[in-house]
Amino acid sequence: MSKKPCNHEYLAATDFGKAQICRECGVVHLHVQNLTMRFEVNDFLGLADTLADAAIQARTGGKAEAKRAGFTVIKPSQRLN
Repeated sequence: MSKKPCNHEYLAATDFGKAQICRECGVVHLHVQNLTMRFEVNDFLGLADTLADAAIQARTGGKAEAKRAGFTVIKPSQRLN
């Protein structure tokens, strides 16, 4: 059983880290210092959106309005035990 090796393409690279994608298997590799994380593309995009919103808030001192998805409470939470 021979598996074709991933073909990594750079999405971004800085002094802080780098992000690569394998379009064939749909995995994003995020390298930060000595840490590497692998994400499905949709999960990576969710993380990227969260970090982008956090960066805006950090740069503006919380004065910018972040784009957050709303949520609805269906019923009050109940104690499980």
